[in-house]
Amino acid sequence: MMKLSINKSKAFLPLSMSKGTTEQRLQKARLLNLRFYDNLLDKFDNREVKPSVFKRVLKETSGTKPGVEIFDSKDSRKAFLTPILGSVRKIRGYALYLPLTIWDGNIRQSSTRLFLKETQRFFNEMCKPKFLTRNIAMFNKHYNVREAQEFYSKNIEGKQVLTAEKLDEFLKDKKADEKINTLQFLRYTLQGDKNVSQAQYGIDKHIEKAEHLQFPNKSYDLSEYQYDEKLNLLNQRLKEVIQIQRKK
Repeated sequence: MMKLSINKSKAFLPLSMSKGTTEQRLQKARLLNLRFYDNLLDKFDNREVKPSVFKRVLKETSGTKPGVEIFDSKDSRKAFLTPILGSVRKIRGYALYLPLTIWDGNIRQSSTRLFLKETQRFFNEMCKPKFLTRNIAMFNKHYNVREAQEFYSKNIEGKQVLTAEKLDEFLKDKKADEKINTLQFLRYTLQGDKNVSQAQYGIDKHIEKAEHLQFPNKSYDLSEYQYDEKLNLLNQRLKEVIQIQRKK
């Protein structure tokens, strides 16, 4: 099976630009996303912007030269971010799938809240290299990344309730190294999702100011997602597995 590598200059910010604790890095990612929106505002023409302009502003805001491509998500309600795999089995940046207009293939200003959620994920990845690096490490070790993703979507993502019983059942037949990698994968994915949720308040306030509007009855209470409780459980299990390994 092929092994993957990462072109770090295309996928991550230089350490000099992103160093710090996890919270400091993710806070920087939130600030970069808001700056991107501010920089993009005057590029809209008739409430649309060309993907090439969108991509240029995204790169300029990052202060470096990341690999970025934009594709049509084919659905006005959907947008998502994926790594781009180059011809030499090396990740060379990210692909943003966004809803584009039918006739011109442009990005509508009305989709701002949708695309800023995904550009937030882009800056998360750029500022926190361990997110992508862990995914690639699991793939290269032939661990079941799809299974881990499915467990995350069914038991951790959004308002799902993660219990110790569910987590232990999922991990029970895995060897120690796979448990460590899987727990790290779940933890990093959750940290990224938490940062996207934390970013929403700032995003909405910027949009409200620029568009002279107000989102009605919008709640920013994240307690129902139980981010900290889930992270604490994942961190505890990770600590336990590492301690057992060190005693051997």
